[in-house]
Amino acid sequence: MELKLKYVNKIKYAYIKLNGLTVIVGPNSSGKSTVGRTLFSVVKAIANTESIKEESNNEDLLRKHTDSFYSRLRGMRRKTNRNNIYDEIPHTGFDFIQQLRESSDQDQFLSSIAEAISKQDFVPRQKKLLTEDLENIRICWNYKEEPAANLKTELQYLIESEFMNTFCSMDSEETIVELKSEGRQRVQFHAQDNSVKRVTLNSTSFVNDATYIESPLYIHLVDAITRAKTWREIEGRASFLNMTIVPSHIKDMVEKIVWSARKPIDYSTSSMDVNKITGGKLTYDSSTHQIIYQEGKNFYTTINVASGIKSLSIIQLLESAKVIGPNRLLIWDEPENHLHPEWQIVFAEKLVKLAKDGVPILVTTHSPYFLQAIRYYSAREEMGKYINYYTPEEDYDHLTTMVDVTRDLTPVFAKLAQPMNQIMDIVDYK
Repeated sequence: MELKLKYVNKIKYAYIKLNGLTVIVGPNSSGKSTVGRTLFSVVKAIANTESIKEESNNEDLLRKHTDSFYSRLRGMRRKTNRNNIYDEIPHTGFDFIQQLRESSDQDQFLSSIAEAISKQDFVPRQKKLLTEDLENIRICWNYKEEPAANLKTELQYLIESEFMNTFCSMDSEETIVELKSEGRQRVQFHAQDNSVKRVTLNSTSFVNDATYIESPLYIHLVDAITRAKTWREIEGRASFLNMTIVPSHIKDMVEKIVWSARKPIDYSTSSMDVNKITGGKLTYDSSTHQIIYQEGKNFYTTINVASGIKSLSIIQLLESAKVIGPNRLLIWDEPENHLHPEWQIVFAEKLVKLAKDGVPILVTTHSPYFLQAIRYYSAREEMGKYINYYTPEEDYDHLTTMVDVTRDLTPVFAKLAQPMNQIMDIVDYK
């Protein structure tokens, strides 16, 4: 696969190959995580669209976009009287669909609704989103099997959840994201003012799913996170001040870990038996609704288990439960944050073996131990030509370009070693 980004959050431009194991190495706040969150958003949006396509018919899609339109109206804060708009449009989504069906000219009916919206003193962003909902309704009505409208809605939900209105880098430049897969599969979308404008799609036959892991510490809070809401779940509500809101990737990760832990799992099919290294495994306690750690006959709450054990146990669990696989992408953000250097090397070996088994992986890092371990095991497993390395370079405008450093990592190691070199010489100040 190939991912192209232009003016996304911190990134001015990136062209990333995802041939097996892709490593993005660089300092904090340089755009590394932006690549992962964008990739997660695109893959999940496509997967959600396919799921809706399989489970729904066109009537369901039409109702979905109509519900979104009226949900935004109900939750909107605006200067004008709250009921004025209903003098010009149907009061409910049911009435809206009924009048759309009965209209002799559906395009004219939708245009009249759009004109009524344009006259209102709404917040500019909300006005644009309402207009987008109407356009999606128009596409659904005119093109009965057109997936672009639904994909556009899914993309909007996910980038709002992942980036909280900081998706587009600059107001003056159009944000472009493109994902290409093997063969001729391609999806591209354009955004401006943090709103998806148009989507080009010639196939939805990409990887089936993506799992983004930001921190293993979230499994301390399984119950709280599963009860929390994502942005799409609170969109349109009049108030969400008392709600816990989490990005989609966090809730997605926790739900997958819980689902995996509740299954009977055969660890013998794993690419590498991490359980022998950690001494135990994650499991689920149905009486407390919590993930716990089992070591022999002993059970421990995850808050009393070392972070490194949690990281290694999570990846073992997800692989054995087939949450990740050849058609299910794994994205892991800076795994070394929770690992001793010795276990950074073990974790790198596990990732290389997963990639060798066909799992597409994107990982970010700023650890020289972890980076060198990836190099070492990729050479040992004869995976060198399927590993790609990138590093961000900051421009004068404080945006970054992702540079391919696969052929020569020497400058990267030099940058990683620079902080240590500065403090190596000990001076006696007495």
